[in-house]
Amino acid sequence: MHDYIKERTLKIGEYIVETKNTVRTIAREFGVSKSTVHKDLTERLPEINPDLANRVKEILEYHKSIRHLRGGEATKKKYRKDESKRNIAKNLTIERGITSPL
Repeated sequence: MHDYIKERTLKIGEYIVETKNTVRTIAREFGVSKSTVHKDLTERLPEINPDLANRVKEILEYHKSIRHLRGGEATKKKYRKDESKRNIAKNLTIERGITSPL
């Protein structure tokens, strides 16, 4: 394994323990893909630093256990945004005196 990969893996491992950010957020901040972050944390880190890997594993398991809640929240936000757009469009058509067939 190349030295720069080891360094990146350790930095990402320490970073996730400090911040408890998600894999997606960490990937954006480090400029790599989610797959790379996940592979670094689950496959490479145990070989380099098993103690840090165990702490990271706990955080990843927690994120996995709440992912259905995060997904639900994202969907809720999406539909709120869509609803507000529909209301704005509806108000514009009423103000202009346009009647809709609905």
